[in-house]
Amino acid sequence: MADYGALIALENGNPFITPQSTPFCLYRKVTVNSANTGGNYQGASMEVPIDASYPAIVFCKTSNTATVGATRIGNAIRVGSSSPSGYAHTLTAYIFAIFPQTLPKWGMAIWDEDGKLVLTNESRVLSDLITIGAPGNNGGIKIDQTLNGSYAIVPAILGSSLWQISVQGQPIIINVTAFAGALHNGTTTRISAVGSQIGQGSSVGGTNTGMAITAINTAAYD
Repeated sequence: MADYGALIALENGNPFITPQSTPFCLYRKVTVNSANTGGNYQGASMEVPIDASYPAIVFCKTSNTATVGATRIGNAIRVGSSSPSGYAHTLTAYIFAIFPQTLPKWGMAIWDEDGKLVLTNESRVLSDLITIGAPGNNGGIKIDQTLNGSYAIVPAILGSSLWQISVQGQPIIINVTAFAGALHNGTTTRISAVGSQIGQGSSVGGTNTGMAITAINTAAYD
């Protein structure tokens, strides 16, 4: 417990205590429609400027079956999605960060010991994280869960599958990476593995990271 500060309880009952805890707040929500990226692929991408000193985490969802991903290089976060099946879709990404807040006209404001405004009554705090799947044999590529409502996930690689094809009579092994996907159809969200390409030929094995997926209900941020 801090010697001074504020103890704030979220709607789910989870507390955080200032100045020991600085919450992640919604930095920016972005949406981008996919376009043909060659062959039968549909993809979407956007680059969001952000100060390199701000810790950040990204959650993504799509309106049709697609992989999702997020990378950070310097002062930018790049979010993207890809559908090897050619499904047109909209990518929605929620970027949360620890960054200076804007002072509201009225309400509550909390500064840290360095004089940075870290929380106000207008801050949209990251909360209610949920875990999809369980680490181990039932995690990774085995995850396939449908939830009522709108959910977004932290991009992740869940495993891969190996496919054998024949090229000029010679066997060739193709690796298909399994990314986490979150398909929101307007009513429910299906969270499952989505391949980086369509597997062809004969399945000859694969890998499973066995990891769980972290997700949020986006109702509070839409």
